[in-house]
Amino acid sequence: FASEYVLNQLIGTLPETLPQVAILNGITMGGGVGLSVHGKYRVATDNTMFAMPETAIGFFCDVGGTYFLPRLHRNLGTYLALTGARLKGPEVAVAGVA
Repeated sequence: FASEYVLNQLIGTLPETLPQVAILNGITMGGGVGLSVHGKYRVATDNTMFAMPETAIGFFCDVGGTYFLPRLHRNLGTYLALTGARLKGPEVAVAGVA
């Protein structure tokens, strides 16, 4: 997992002159979440299914989930972290993920 965390940190600290755009099209879970949420620009499509499913079985969020989930509006991140619930399509944008 060390190389994944290093990559997530690199994406999160890219200079403004080198933007990373993540297009969340289809299933975006676990490591895919880590690769997308740390960048500055995220685009969700009608096909996006976003979740941290490991939380539904009692595991804690990795890939920076404990950083970005609490920052979602109206305690939505807490709800997602406690239930493993999924967001689909436009819900991802409304939640502030994309």
